Amino acid sequence: MRWLSFFFISILFFQSCSDKTSSDPEVILLLVEKWPTAWNEDGIKDLQVHPALAQLTENGVVFGNAFTSSPESNLAVQALNTGMHTGHLLSDGFDKKNLDNFKNALAAKNYKILEHTSVANWPKNQKDPTIHVLKLSSNSLAKLNKEVTNLLTKVSPNDLIVFTALAGSGTAYSETSLHVPLVFYSANDKIKKGATNQAIYTADLFPTIADFLTLPYSSSTIDGQSFYKNLKQPTTPLDDRILYWKSTDENGPEILRYNQWKMYRQNSGSKWQLFDMITDPEETDNVSAYHPGKFEKFQEWIKKNK
Repeated sequence: MRWLSFFFISILFFQSCSDKTSSDPEVILLLVEKWPTAWNEDGIKDLQVHPALAQLTENGVVFGNAFTSSPESNLAVQALNTGMHTGHLLSDGFDKKNLDNFKNALAAKNYKILEHTSVANWPKNQKDPTIHVLKLSSNSLAKLNKEVTNLLTKVSPNDLIVFTALAGSGTAYSETSLHVPLVFYSANDKIKKGATNQAIYTADLFPTIADFLTLPYSSSTIDGQSFYKNLKQPTTPLDDRILYWKSTDENGPEILRYNQWKMYRQNSGSKWQLFDMITDPEETDNVSAYHPGKFEKFQEWIKKNK
């Protein structure tokens, strides 16, 4: 009888060790396929009209100057999974093994990835720590609010919600197609609520989530930059760096951003133009002749990074 009691106690012990503990946070990546409205200075106000979306913005970290890594959703997802910008993703030397960068980092702590198209089919009684990727095609903020309302009833205070869009509302590679909302939310004190205008994009999500979960990864082999310190203190400045976009279409546009500077060309056969987005947000005045040093430096960077 004593041996039988020890047997059952041992079973219970090993079960408890294998189950997901309350200290294992889950991450919900809430990815809107295409944001239904232009994301600009009034974007947060639009969200705050809807109670569940307002809860995210009022109690999370809002990144007002976030960009998608590509308005082409498949490419944006690849940037998220690899931590790389499109120049490297579309290069001839790209190693497809890098598509598993995020997955491999998660495996180090036995995290698995589950994809969903609605909160309605949310799994119950998960034993393993999980990254939930929830892709939504809702074309209105009211519908998104309904999904987030349901989602908030299913997550624990320990979990992290990352709310963003794969593409903005405009036509591909326009400014409105590149600007997207980005909110990090958790009900506990792991992140501090606030807002920041740091320029970040989708390739930064992998290293940031990895740092949140204390996952191992090599920062020297990816383009993305962790902004986890902004989740702890939203006003923390990030290092200035170049953001870059390239279309999958060989005759499509290329774009480079550095602070207020935007360099753009319509296709590989057209000339580069340089715009100051602070004084010329409509991109009507090519100032490349007035800033030859910057203009040359940006073109050299592109040659080295694709």
